[in-house]
Amino acid sequence: MLLPLLAALAVTTLRMVLHTVGSPVEGSAFMLIHSLALVTVVFFAGVQVLRSDRTASLPPLMRANFRSAAVYALATAVMLWAYYTWFDPQYFPHRIDQLVAMGVGEGQPEAVIRPRMERFFTPFNYATITLAALLLCGAVLAGISAVFQHKVLRRVRR
Repeated sequence: MLLPLLAALAVTTLRMVLHTVGSPVEGSAFMLIHSLALVTVVFFAGVQVLRSDRTASLPPLMRANFRSAAVYALATAVMLWAYYTWFDPQYFPHRIDQLVAMGVGEGQPEAVIRPRMERFFTPFNYATITLAALLLCGAVLAGISAVFQHKVLRRVRR
């Protein structure tokens, strides 16, 4: 379980470095990095299972893969919450101001738009949505990777 934690720490460190050098990455644009880390974490969890038991069946591979994906997703969500709470606390107020200005430009009253945006755009909500998305992606990747490991990789390792 060390690999998912290290991967989450590496991805968060990359985000912090990019923010520090003045080119912060917007939320969904960073999902490619999360996807790459998630694929790596899931694959090597299954490899570790096959290393310890060459006759491992599909369910233990899927469990190990999903467990690894869940640890990565949870660690990433906690680190995102901490990042937007302490490291970049002005991101959400700035984003809310942009969205309110767009809404006012379209003719909607600010008194209606701003409270909605302030309730939705928070570090906690962002971390929760990211957790759900990463868990869903992790479940799909865990299944695909487990089938590949069971059908192909297990035979190659014999």
